[in-house]
Amino acid sequence: MGPVRIYLCALVMVAVSAAGAAWKPHAVVPAREKDAWKTGYWLWAGQPASSANYRPDVLYVQTKGRRWPADLPRADRYIVVRRIEPSDRGPTRRAALALLEDYKALVADASRSVHVDGLQIDYDSPTDRLNDYGGFLEEVRRGLPPAARLSVTALLDWFGPRTQIAAVLRHVDEFVPQFYDLGLERAAAGIAEPIDAGKWAAIFDAYQVPYRIGISSFGRVARRRVDAAGRSDIRYFRDVSPMALATRRQLPRSIRTSHGGESLVHYDVVAPIAEMPALGVGDAVDVTLPTDLSVREAYESARRFGGYCAGVVFFRWPNQGETLTFEPDAVGRIVAAKPAQSGVVLEARVATCLERHCADLYIDLGRAGPVGRVVQIRTSGPLQAFLPDGPLRPALLRDDVMVVDIPGYAGYGTVRLGRAISRDAVRFQVIER
Repeated sequence: MGPVRIYLCALVMVAVSAAGAAWKPHAVVPAREKDAWKTGYWLWAGQPASSANYRPDVLYVQTKGRRWPADLPRADRYIVVRRIEPSDRGPTRRAALALLEDYKALVADASRSVHVDGLQIDYDSPTDRLNDYGGFLEEVRRGLPPAARLSVTALLDWFGPRTQIAAVLRHVDEFVPQFYDLGLERAAAGIAEPIDAGKWAAIFDAYQVPYRIGISSFGRVARRRVDAAGRSDIRYFRDVSPMALATRRQLPRSIRTSHGGESLVHYDVVAPIAEMPALGVGDAVDVTLPTDLSVREAYESARRFGGYCAGVVFFRWPNQGETLTFEPDAVGRIVAAKPAQSGVVLEARVATCLERHCADLYIDLGRAGPVGRVVQIRTSGPLQAFLPDGPLRPALLRDDVMVVDIPGYAGYGTVRLGRAISRDAVRFQVIER
C-alpha cells in the first residue's frame, strides 16, 4: 500500500501453492466469529476526496495527527488507519503507546454521527520478524477500548510455511491480504494480480479469523530509463494524468492487457516535449489503468472464498480531479454487475457572475476506451464567452456550439471544461459524433 515495497518472491508463492487445501496453521489462534460481508474502501491522506454517491459499508481512513478529517465520504462505519513505514523506527512499545493516544484523541474529536469502529495498522513487517510484530500488536490490543476492533493489512508471503503469522493473527479481529503489487519490487506496468480463491481460501480460513480481500482499483504512471551501462531506472509520477500523455505526437502508443485484466498503455518518447522536461528521448512511459474486467474478476473471486472471508477493501478512494483511479460510483456499478453508460455525461454547475449567467462545465470521461471521441456541446441560446479551463480545451465553433476532443485512454473521472458565460440562462445538450 502507498509507496511501499512488497516482499513476495516466486519461491514462497510456489511453496504456499503446494500446501494448498492441506495447509494447517502451526500455532494456535483463538477462533473468532465470522463477520458479515462488507465492502470497504481505503482513503489515503492527502488532497480532498472525490465526491460520490456510492456509500461503502466501511471506510478505512488514513489519518495524520489527532484531528478527525473533515468532509469525508459517507460510510456506515469508519476504521482509523495508521501507516508504519519501513524507514520508521518500527513497531516499538513507544510507538504503540503513541498510536493509542492518537487513536483515542481521534475518536474523541469525531462527531457523534461518525461511528469509528476501530484501528487498522498498515505495516509491511519482514516475514522473519512477525513474532516481534505480534508483540507490538499485543501491546496495542491491550490499550484499545474493549469494543474497538483491531485490523491489520497483510502481505501474502506472511502465509508461507513455517512463518510466525499466528503471532500476529492471535491479537487481531481482522486481517486484509493485499492482492496487488506482489513482485519483489513495484513494477512499472501492472498492479493487480489474479486471485485464486481455490488456493488462498483454505490457507486463510485455517486461522479462523475474519479477513477481507484487498483489491486494486487505482492506476499508475511510470517512466523507465536505461542508462549507458544498461541499468534500468524507474520513476513514478503522482501528478501526471493519462490525458497529458494521450495527446502527444512525440509519444507513439501500444496497448496490452495485464494478467490481472488491466490496460497497460506503453509510450515511447521519440522527441523532446518542452512541457515535460522529466521525459527524454529514449525513455519509455507505462500507464496502468484499472478496467471493468480487472475489478469485476477480482471481486467475483473474493465472493468465491466463503468461509471467514468477510468482504473486500478497494484501494483506493480517489482524490478530487484524479483520473488514474476508478471513481467509487464506477466500482459500485461494476460490483453490482451493471453495464457502463455508453454516452458522455455533461454536468453544468451554476457559478456566480455579475449581471450574467455563468455555468462551470464538467465532463465525465467514463471508461478509458481505446478510441478517441469527439463530443459536440450545443446550447439553447448564445454564449457571450467560453473560458476554457482544464486539459481538454474545448473549441467554440459558434456562439451556441463547442467541440471537445477526448483522446483514447484519457483516464477516468470528471474533468473540468471551463466556464460558459451568457446573458440569459441556457441549457446544454451533448451530441457524440
